[in-house]
Amino acid sequence: MNNVTFASLDEVREELSKMSGQDIVPMKEWPVYEILAHCAQTIEYSMTGYPQMKPKAIRNTIGRVAIRKFLKQGYMKHSLTAHVPGAPKPELQGTAREGMDLLLRTIEAFQAFHGPLQPHLLFGELSKEQYDQYFAMHIADHFSGLQHTD
Repeated sequence: MNNVTFASLDEVREELSKMSGQDIVPMKEWPVYEILAHCAQTIEYSMTGYPQMKPKAIRNTIGRVAIRKFLKQGYMKHSLTAHVPGAPKPELQGTAREGMDLLLRTIEAFQAFHGPLQPHLLFGELSKEQYDQYFAMHIADHFSGLQHTD
């Protein structure tokens, strides 16, 4: 799935529906379940709080510049093997289907969430729309490392 782009979490949900029942093979170092669980974990932390934050000076400078760039260009590139700082590593056990279900449930929880969103560990305060677009880009970058068959 090279060069995957998603504009929103709704597009991610559509892709996950298409992927259901297909064989999915990771092209990078993490198992498929771990990739999907990591993506779900990042969304969950927007609602519950990230376990470790970058210093406020970094969030207010480099972080703001980075997120503005990503949102403007509509895609992002980042380390596909970096776990969320301070977070437990997603469990390695689970099938691709279980990972897809976990990610779908987390997306649905985020979309239905009406409470205050927590600041991103690097980008700081984001609106729900900005988070939606960021998560879509984050997932697309990870999906670029997957291959699936119909």
